[in-house]
Amino acid sequence: MPKNLLRFIIGLMVFQMFFWTLVPMLAHHAPPLDATEMYSWSLSFQWGFYKHPPMPAWIVSIVQMLVGKNMLSLFLCASMAISASYYCVTWLANRFLSEKEATVAVFLYALTIYCNLWSTDFNHNQIQMPFWGLSLVCLVICLDTGSKKWALILGVVMGLNALSKYTAAFIMPSTIVLLMLSPHWRKHFNMTQLCIASIAFLVVFSPHLYWLTQNDFMPFRYVNERFDEMKNTNRLIDLADYIGNILLAHLCLLLACLFLMRKKLIESKVTKNDQIFIWILGAGPVLTTIFLGLFVPLYHRWAIPMLPMITIVFAMLLKGRFAYLYNKKAFILFVILQILFGLAYLNKDKINPNQSARGNYPAPELSQAIYEKWHALYPDQAFKIVSGGEWEAGVVSFFSPDKTYVYTQADSVITPWISEKNANDCGMVMLNPSASDLERFPLAKIKASIEVRSSITNTVTNINYAINPPQGKCLLK
Repeated sequence: MPKNLLRFIIGLMVFQMFFWTLVPMLAHHAPPLDATEMYSWSLSFQWGFYKHPPMPAWIVSIVQMLVGKNMLSLFLCASMAISASYYCVTWLANRFLSEKEATVAVFLYALTIYCNLWSTDFNHNQIQMPFWGLSLVCLVICLDTGSKKWALILGVVMGLNALSKYTAAFIMPSTIVLLMLSPHWRKHFNMTQLCIASIAFLVVFSPHLYWLTQNDFMPFRYVNERFDEMKNTNRLIDLADYIGNILLAHLCLLLACLFLMRKKLIESKVTKNDQIFIWILGAGPVLTTIFLGLFVPLYHRWAIPMLPMITIVFAMLLKGRFAYLYNKKAFILFVILQILFGLAYLNKDKINPNQSARGNYPAPELSQAIYEKWHALYPDQAFKIVSGGEWEAGVVSFFSPDKTYVYTQADSVITPWISEKNANDCGMVMLNPSASDLERFPLAKIKASIEVRSSITNTVTNINYAINPPQGKCLLK
């Protein structure tokens, strides 16, 4: 990689790690919903969870070992994932474009909403971004060289990609189409590479496959439930929303391309063979989802990890014109836009109060109140389990000074690492318990509702709760 391009990308990664970790920390009194759920799952090492594969929960656990259980850890996970994506995008851009075009392509990618305004709620989409990009990097090297070593690495990376989110599978049909249509890209490909990559993939992914068989394939049931929730909506409207949000996310890129169309052509580095790869692997996966949207409902953020080559696609279409943005004025505009995005994020509660309610939720105050009430009753017993919905139970656990496990909906099917025996032996706080929950834990006593006032908005939140007393030796660590 050229030295100037490497310096640019390192600078961009440092900026992302600092700016887009600091901004959400200043804007949030409580962590986002998905990041809270990833934290809840991270408390117990598992090979899968009832909604998704395990990768983001693993990442949260590792990061919190280094920086502690705090808001920094969750926002740092997100900015690390985006920064790693930048390096992969840079490698791909450098492989297919001139140095100036590659630099511009990376910075335009950094202006997509996926990398700023929508980047802070760490979840499976965010963590798949770098693994998707790295999968394409390994695929290019593998097909360029015919290397067995890179076939092994490709299989491992694809396994990690699939452990991030099952949508990794969309890379495969596009790769098959590439190999069928292009003699150039299949000239170094052989069955030995395929076997090595497949075995490596299975070694990485098979523990999760085993977990699926032992847990009734719960993530697939969850997907079916999501489809059932959306099945009564208008399919064409859903598809239009999906496409529209993808276009909105890339608004800066689209505006830049409209501006550049007026410029004279510059000789492009992209060969016809490279164009085939860029089209099929850069746009193929998301075009496949758009086709599927004619038959199944789609949610627009599912496309987030699939487009690491989108700026390379547009650079190819503009045939060298990206180089016109390789200047100081464009860089200054990039910085200004990032600052504006940051200011918009800081003021999101004023721009869209309904979407920002969780960010201002009095989670630390609620958690502290519940923690104190538990220890007032059981001063020598750690606060080990809180049950309830993903959000309320998750934030109570997150801000608890103790290591407090989240027993989602008091259901051992979706939280199999906690049993009813654990809940009785260790005791637990039950947030907004249902009648059926109270029947299952007959010793649980409903307490007076807790009223907490947010130190940020001064609003008052009430929550009902019950306490199931500890009845034995708690084995949860």
